[in-house]
Amino acid sequence: MQAFRQGRAQAQRKPRRRGGRSRLPLLAAILLGADLLAVGLYLGWAGLSLPPSVPTTTHPVGVVFFDGFGAREGLGPVSLARVEHAAALARNGLAERLVCVGGSRPQRPESGAALMAAALARRGVPPARIRHDTASFDTRTNWQSALALMPAGAAAQALLISSPLHLLRIRHITAGAGTPAPTASIHAELRRRGPAIWLDTHREWLAWAAMALLPPDLHRRWIKRWRGFWDRPKR
Repeated sequence: MQAFRQGRAQAQRKPRRRGGRSRLPLLAAILLGADLLAVGLYLGWAGLSLPPSVPTTTHPVGVVFFDGFGAREGLGPVSLARVEHAAALARNGLAERLVCVGGSRPQRPESGAALMAAALARRGVPPARIRHDTASFDTRTNWQSALALMPAGAAAQALLISSPLHLLRIRHITAGAGTPAPTASIHAELRRRGPAIWLDTHREWLAWAAMALLPPDLHRRWIKRWRGFWDRPKR
């Protein structure tokens, strides 16, 4: 009798285990769907909230934010896209001065900002109209350096020159000061990056969450730990 009861109990338990396993793919599908929906909403927010790449009026300064190092002129393709965009704005008289920020690394002889400044000069922007910092290493310190280098009172009218997804976080850090001048529209980024834009979005989310949740000292150590990943050029 006891053996019968044990066998019956085991038979009753087995379906429950199978049912639990069968729910895992459904749960994974729900989580993936929610994530893709959130990514779509985030991209939609960027597309609706960011202005066109080329402003209609002249601005006293443009702030060029560094992204990563690479083989060409020492800069990765994303950094070079920002340099090209900033140089075109300056040549067309839409940015009177340019301030390059970011890319300070103790193991490198030159900061990313210095490399961008040199690249701008090679593209015809007069060196007298270019300044760069040597100490900033993340978006928050980028903006602090930019404020110190730009003319007094220019922050409210500064052009913020970066990639469209990065500009959402930049505008949060600047508390709305400045005018975004994205290197491309969200539609153009989708065509260029394709499915990889999913990774770009999650990178922004991770950076945003770390900045919001971690104390400043811990945040700086976290950035240094992951710097090799962040500096890896995008293809």
